[in-house]
Amino acid sequence: MSDRTTIEALIFASPEALSLEKLSEITGMKQGVIKDLVENLNESYEKEKRGFRIRFVAGGYQFFTIPSLSPYIKNLFQKRTQPQLTQASLEVLAVIAIMQPVTKPIVDVIRKIDSRHIIISLLEKGLVTIKGRENKPGRPFLYGTTFKFLQLFGLKDLNELPKADELEQFFEKTNYGPKIEAGENK
Repeated sequence: MSDRTTIEALIFASPEALSLEKLSEITGMKQGVIKDLVENLNESYEKEKRGFRIRFVAGGYQFFTIPSLSPYIKNLFQKRTQPQLTQASLEVLAVIAIMQPVTKPIVDVIRKIDSRHIIISLLEKGLVTIKGRENKPGRPFLYGTTFKFLQLFGLKDLNELPKADELEQFFEKTNYGPKIEAGENK
């Protein structure tokens, strides 16, 4: 059995993204070799016009279907339970993702409405977590996104999110949206 087949099988069999470290630990292969094998696999998939690729997401490798097949995949999983996110939930999640770590009072100021129930819902869904407490009176919780958030939105890491100053420029150009203090995205 080839190294390439081994890497492909491990990534396929894993229910979550597999890190380079874990793949190296399991196989004894060097991380650079694993990266090359994954690149080679993706080149083969592309050449053979396969419906999937291996992507590096949330700290590890995982199989994904190609975007052009998403309508078919949606039909297949119509009743599959993904976290149901309302418009308000998406707004709160976006504020937390961009400004993390951030307190509920800051989220409320930006949204101009109490976000307590939505934050609780996002905590229950595992999309946000408590990262600590702010060193201010009342010591409010600081919220941030989770690994599950990265997986749900297909992000490699938080650096793929737009920065607050990029959003500010977008909102200025479109005359839409709240004012966001630049430099808050860490």
